[in-house]
Amino acid sequence: MSNLFETAVAHHRQGNQREAENLYKAVLTENPDHPFANNNYAILLRSQRRWEEAIACYGRAIRANPDDASVYNNLTCLLTDLGRDTQAARVAMMAIALKPDYAEAWFNLGNILRNLGGGDQAQQAYRRAIRLRPDMAEAWSNLGDMHKSASELTQALECYRTAMRLQPNLPQPYVNLGEVLKEQGRVTDAITLFQHALEMHPTLPLLHSNMLFALHYTPHVPPEVIFRAHRHWGERHAAALAPEAPYPFVNDRTPGRRLRVGYVSPDFCGHAVSCFLEPLLRGHDRSQVEIFCYPLSKRNDAVTNRFRSITGHWFSLTDLTDEEAVDRIRADGIDILVDVAGHTCDCRLLIFARRAAPVQVTWLGYPDGTGMTTMDYRLTDAIADPPGVTDKWYLEKLVRLEDGFLCFRPALDTAPSSDLPARRNGYVTFGSFNNNAKITPEVVALWSTLLKRVPTARLTLKSRSFADPTTLARYRNQFRDAGITDERVDLLPQIPDQSDHLRAYDRLDIALDPFPYNGTTTSCEALWMGVPVVTLLGTHHVARVTASLLHRIGLDDLVAPDMAAYVDIAARLASDLDRLETLRRTLRPLMQASPLCDPYGFAAQVEQAYRQMWRDWGKR
Repeated sequence: MSNLFETAVAHHRQGNQREAENLYKAVLTENPDHPFANNNYAILLRSQRRWEEAIACYGRAIRANPDDASVYNNLTCLLTDLGRDTQAARVAMMAIALKPDYAEAWFNLGNILRNLGGGDQAQQAYRRAIRLRPDMAEAWSNLGDMHKSASELTQALECYRTAMRLQPNLPQPYVNLGEVLKEQGRVTDAITLFQHALEMHPTLPLLHSNMLFALHYTPHVPPEVIFRAHRHWGERHAAALAPEAPYPFVNDRTPGRRLRVGYVSPDFCGHAVSCFLEPLLRGHDRSQVEIFCYPLSKRNDAVTNRFRSITGHWFSLTDLTDEEAVDRIRADGIDILVDVAGHTCDCRLLIFARRAAPVQVTWLGYPDGTGMTTMDYRLTDAIADPPGVTDKWYLEKLVRLEDGFLCFRPALDTAPSSDLPARRNGYVTFGSFNNNAKITPEVVALWSTLLKRVPTARLTLKSRSFADPTTLARYRNQFRDAGITDERVDLLPQIPDQSDHLRAYDRLDIALDPFPYNGTTTSCEALWMGVPVVTLLGTHHVARVTASLLHRIGLDDLVAPDMAAYVDIAARLASDLDRLETLRRTLRPLMQASPLCDPYGFAAQVEQAYRQMWRDWGKR
C-alpha cells in the first residue's frame, strides 16, 4: 500500500494526472480513510475543478486525521475558489488553532479576509505570516496590495520590492508595482518596469496589457508605436487561440430579426464605466435587442442591482475558464458580443480571441483597440477618431457614431451650485479631478504657465494618490520648481462619498483637461456641475475624447489646437466672469438637451450600427 501511494505521489508531481488519479483510487479502494491519499486526491480534483468530489475527499481526510492542520488549510483554498469565504474563514481559523505558527494558513486567512472586505484584519494576517516566514514573497506582495488599496503607495512600493527581491520570478509584484508607479505619476518608470517584467514573463497577458494601458499616459510614445505594441500583444497572446477555420455558428442570419447582444465587463458596479454603459442598456429597444450581461468581477453593489434589473439575462463568467466562458456564450446564441473593458483591470480579452460570437465589438472601457484580429469593430466617432487619420492605428474596423460614442448618466443627480466661486473668493479657481497618472510633468508645466498668466488664480487638484505623503510632496516640488508657490495649489485626496465628490466641483470655476490622456467621466461630471472644461486637441483617440464631448454641447471654442491656445482660452475664460456665471446656469440644461444625455437616441444609433454589422456578417 505504501509503495502504491508513493507511486501515485510521484506521478502527481510529474503532472501525470490520469495515472495519479487511478493510483489514488486504488489506494482508497483498499483504505477509504487513508488521510494522505484523500488529501492528495482532493488537490488533484481541485486542479480539475471537480469541486464537490474534492470537498468529499477533504472531509474523509479530516475525519481520518482531525489534527492535521495542512488538510484544513487545503480545504480553505478550495472553499475560497468556490466563493464560500465565510466558511473558508472558519476553516482557516481551525488550521491556525491546530498550528498557530502555520504561516501558509495565516496567508490564506489574509486572502479570505481581504475578499470579505476586512482590510485591517487582512493586513494583520499577512503581517503574521511574514513574521513566521519573512521570505514569503506572496505575503509581501498581497500586503502591498492592501497598502495600495488604502492609497499608502510608499508602503505598497516597499512591499512589492521586497517580494521581488525574495522571489524574482513571481509576476504579481511587478504588475502591481507598475500600477503604483503610475498612480504616483511616474509613468515612464512604470513603463520601464513593465518592459523589464515582460522580459521575464513574456507569456503573461495581464502584465502585457498593463504596459499597453500605461503607454497612453505619456506624450513621448506616438500613436503608431502604441498601435504596434497592441498588435504585438495580439500576436503573442491571442493569435494562436483563434479557430483555425471559421467557427460554424448556427445563428439565424435573417437581417431584421431581434439580435442577441452580450456585454462583457468587470464594471457592472459603482465604476466610472457604469455612467456610460447604463444609459445604453436602458435605452435599448427591447423589440430589436435582447440583452445579455456577462460580469467579469464579483463586485456587487447598488449599481450592480440596477444593471440586473434592466437586463434580460445575467450570467457571471468569474468562475469559468476562458474556454468555458466561450462555450457558455455560444450556447446562449449571442449574435454580437461587446467588450467593455479592453486592456483594463479584470479584462478577459482572450475570450474574444477564441471567437465566442459571430460579431465581436469593443467599446468604451479602454481608449484604444485590442490588437486582435478576432475583434471586428470598435465604436467611436469622427472627432475622437477623424476619418482617414486614425484608422491605420486599429486592427478593428472603426464604426463612427454620428452623435458621439458616449452617452452619460451621472452617478447622482446632485444639483450644481448657482454661485460662481470666483465671485465669492475674489479669484478664479482652475481644477482637475483626474487621476495622478494623467498629470504628467508636461501637464504640470503647462498648468504652471497658465497660473503665471493669471497671477491671482489658484489650482485645485483631487486624486486618491494625494493621500500618499511621498506623492503629495513630489507634486508640490514639481509646482515649486515651475515657480508656483504652495498656497496657489490645493492637492486633495479622494472623497469617498459620491455626493461630496460632486459637491467638490462647487470649488472650481474652470476645469482643466489633462493630456495626452483626456478625462472622460471627470469631464462629464464637471460639465454636469456647471464647470466648463478646457481641453487640448491631440492626435489620437485618448487625446480627443473631451473635444468630442464639448462638440456635443456646442462648446468647440474650449478646444485648443495647441498648448499656446490652451493657455489663451483658459486665461480668456478666467477674465470673463459673466460668461462663467452663464455657463454655471446653462451647462446642465445644454447637456440634458444634447445627444450626450439622450439614452434612447444613443441606443438607436448603436442598434443601427449593430444591424449593419449583422447584415454584413450574414452575407459572408
